[in-house]
Amino acid sequence: MQDKIQLKDFFRILKRRWLTMLLVIVITSMSITTICFYLLKPTYQASTQVLVNQATSKNVDEIANITQLNTQLISSYIDFIKSPMIINGVKDELNLTISNKKLSEQITIDHNENSQFVTITVRNENSKTVSEIANKVALLSKDQAMKLMKGSNIQVLTEPSQSLKVFPKPLPVAAITILVSLLVGIAGAMLREYLDSTVRNEQDIQELIGLPIIGHIELEPRKMKRNQKQGSDQEKARRENLEF
Repeated sequence: MQDKIQLKDFFRILKRRWLTMLLVIVITSMSITTICFYLLKPTYQASTQVLVNQATSKNVDEIANITQLNTQLISSYIDFIKSPMIINGVKDELNLTISNKKLSEQITIDHNENSQFVTITVRNENSKTVSEIANKVALLSKDQAMKLMKGSNIQVLTEPSQSLKVFPKPLPVAAITILVSLLVGIAGAMLREYLDSTVRNEQDIQELIGLPIIGHIELEPRKMKRNQKQGSDQEKARRENLEF
């Protein structure tokens, strides 16, 4: 096969190796589907929302700086959510056996710069546990923060949302499977063509020897066999005549 393949040669190879390509596509699709839906553990997600602001104050200076105080309070609260005090408290109350690091990695905090709302999102492999963790993180962090942070007013606005399966999702997996299978199938067809050194036609011969083809002789398979048989019969008759 030439080092540089033209577009028409590319489609010619795919047409000739369509069975190989189809087989590779089917095997790849089945493999990806099996891995995603049967071997990998699913991931579930639950979220809850918390309102964080300063408690009502009659102090004139505090009222003047309320925006700055709220910003500081929200930043402190976000850091506090993943503190060892909250992580260990959640583990103890829910009897979780995972490490502090892994539990902390499962918790995500979202907050817009000009908003007082903080969204706590938890991802876990158990659909029931993920909602319990989100709820416990919100309640425990609220209670402990109001004890430790002077003037804080923290409210849990929503119960943890119903756990949603975020991985694997059928549509993205199907799209990835189709794309990867097609690419692997084409690669398999091209690889087989590259490794196949069989000479099938004049073009293959010309590419192999690097010389133009001047002409060729066509013989039908049956006619070739018949000519070979006739030659053998004539040679046998000559030998018998010589013996006599």
